[in-house]
Order: sequence, then structure tokens, then C-alpha cells
Amino acid sequence: MAVHFYGVVSAGTSLPSTVRGRNDAPLRTIEVGDVAAIVSDVDVEARIRRADLMAHAHVLDAIVEDTTVLPMRFGILVDSDEEVAEQVLRPAETRLVSLLEEFHGLQQLTIKASHDEDEVLRHLLAERPDVRELRDSIGIRDDHMYGRKLHLGQVVAEGVEAIGRADAAMLIDELTPLAHDVSVEEPTQQQVLQIALLVRRSDRPRVDAAIKNLSQKLPSRLRLRYVGPQPPYAFIDTATASEPAWA
Repeated sequence: MAVHFYGVVSAGTSLPSTVRGRNDAPLRTIEVGDVAAIVSDVDVEARIRRADLMAHAHVLDAIVEDTTVLPMRFGILVDSDEEVAEQVLRPAETRLVSLLEEFHGLQQLTIKASHDEDEVLRHLLAERPDVRELRDSIGIRDDHMYGRKLHLGQVVAEGVEAIGRADAAMLIDELTPLAHDVSVEEPTQQQVLQIALLVRRSDRPRVDAAIKNLSQKLPSRLRLRYVGPQPPYAFIDTATASEPAWA
């Protein structure tokens, strides 16, 4: 057996009794001074499944509801409780206490924005008469039709990208004032924007209401996915850039 490492909390923290770890294993803490590691036992030979990644995230998401937690990246296995204490916690205790103080009472909320393809094309055609004219000309068969199709595809792609940039900038302007800090992530190909908000736990009702209001007034081409609360993944990356084990 090995020890799966989920994250670090302050010593004395009580874990949610209803939350289990990988393979439904019970959670426990290993304390050193003012900090504690959240761990569970795991078979080191077990094949890693999607359910294991989900369990890791679920543990952290459940704890951050009421407690400040420094998340570890998935897959950190340590041989024993003693190794967690002596090789991980004790050498880093001062730094971990500092990070727990830095992120005290803070949670991450992640906003992922994407376009409805049909709606964004309708918007582009409504706003760009030149694109409509080019599209309509495709039906006229001549020696240049193939070239016009290629040109139309390029113009549409550039137009959709420009709308995406404008929509992303608008969302950043709307969301930034809601947060203690923000981190704009690299969006996937299907996304307009992915942004992490670092917010105070006490501000969650206000932030939730503001994001709900924003989603209701957005143009029909935009879709928001709101995820959280989470541990401060995006912000720990910056704070622990030289410490590769942290999420």
C-alpha cells in the first residue's frame, strides 16, 4: 500500500465525514506542527481510472467549502505516513503555513465561456454585409467559385475569432471587479474564455448572484459554465512555481 496525498490544511482541521477518497478509502490527516496532510491509503499497483481523478477533485472541492486547502496535483503517492510527515510536511512547514495564511478564506470559481456556433454565425452575418454578399455569391457558378468558397471560409473564421476576442474582453471587464484576484487561462479551441476568480468565501452569495445576472443578460451566442467552489488551483500555480508537486 501507499499513501495518496490530496492536499494540506491547518492542523486540527476536521474532514467531512461523508467524503471518501480513491476507491472509497477513508480519509485521514497527518499532522506536523501547524499543518496537516489529507491522505488515504491506495494500492500502488492499481490501475489509475477516471474515477480516481474525480475522487481526488471531489475530496478537495468538498473540503474547500468550509476550509482553506492547498491542493496537491493528482498522482502524488508517498510510501508511508512517516514519509509524508518527515519528508514533505516538516521541511516545508513554514512555507505551508505562509500559504495557508495567504489563501485563508479564499476559494476559486472558474468561468468557462463558449459560443453557440449557429448564433455566432447569425451575429456575424447580421453585422457584416460584406460577408453576407460573399456568401450569397457562392451560388453563382463560375470558374472562381472554389476560390470564393475558400475566401468565405477564411473571412468567417477571422470574423468569429474577432467576435470571440471582443466577447472575452467584455467578460473579463465584467468579472474582474467581483474577485480578489483573477487568472485568465489559455482557452481550449471550443472556448471563448476560461477565467479563474479568487473570491472570499464570505463573498460567495454576492458573486453567485452577480454571475447569474450576467449570464441572463449575455447575448444569445454566449454560453457560460460556472464551476466551483474549488481550491485555488490557478493561484497556487503562481505562488508555488518552483514546487512542482502542488496543483
